[in-house]
Amino acid sequence: MSALTWKEGDTPIVGEFLELRQSCELDRLNAGAAAKGLAGSLHCVTAKSGVRLVAMGRIVGDGGMAAMLVDLMVEPNMRGQGIGREVMERLVAWCREELPRSCSISAIPVPGSYSLYKGAGFEIRGGMAFSLP
Repeated sequence: MSALTWKEGDTPIVGEFLELRQSCELDRLNAGAAAKGLAGSLHCVTAKSGVRLVAMGRIVGDGGMAAMLVDLMVEPNMRGQGIGREVMERLVAWCREELPRSCSISAIPVPGSYSLYKGAGFEIRGGMAFSLP
């Protein structure tokens, strides 16, 4: 991970966000929808290898009562190196520092990634949703 450049706060540009989504085989979004969604982020963490976006995650919500961890992605050929865990840890740390303690923080992880969320302190609360206590 030492060769990666980490950045917090600013969201990626729309094109690189869409490229990362495509490499992760996620549903396609049009650029307008992606731009609007990214602009609504409370916080974002990105990791780049050179100039290429290889991982990211973001927090969305109202910043007071509810927040959700979304778009946690790691390029497939970069997985298994702890990058997703680092993105998660940075996002959770930001939530703990910046959001009210009473703010509900949730996520809907994709199957196969539950252990990553559990490792960050998320607990199953019902159905498919996980939330931080």
